[in-house]
Amino acid sequence: MDNLRLCVNPVPCTGCMNCVVVCAQGRAGDHVPGASSFSVLLDPFGGEHRHVYCRQCENPSCAEACPSGAIVRDTGTGAMVIDEGLCIHCRACVAACPFGAVFWRDDPGLPVKCDLCSGSPRCAAACRFGVIRFLSPDDPGYAFRGMPDSEQDPLLGRGEG
Repeated sequence: MDNLRLCVNPVPCTGCMNCVVVCAQGRAGDHVPGASSFSVLLDPFGGEHRHVYCRQCENPSCAEACPSGAIVRDTGTGAMVIDEGLCIHCRACVAACPFGAVFWRDDPGLPVKCDLCSGSPRCAAACRFGVIRFLSPDDPGYAFRGMPDSEQDPLLGRGEG
């Protein structure tokens, strides 16, 4: 499973924010976007929304910057995870991430990043538009930039209903 990664195709994104809400609910039991480890920066005029999420880098800057060794790779999922017991709250990981995907949360006063939901990312499951997928980089859909007709929900994103 450690070869699977989140794949984000921003083309069909409607900005519904389901991904952010389910992530927040799963992480903190709250729907407040600030609890999420996945972020969508909405572009209301152009519709080119930007997705901020952990790429689970091979040589992660966040882990290299962590002086306490609190960020380690989960051998089952391949995700870089934060051991809250080892974290010294220095925020070095937040500053080091080139994607801005390690977020500082004042409550509980810890860095937060995607841990792939133990190998079953809620954001990918909640995305009704095929924007977020959990795929191998070898999968042909990994680089796909569109949305197959067979995956389009006729009632969503088309002004119908």
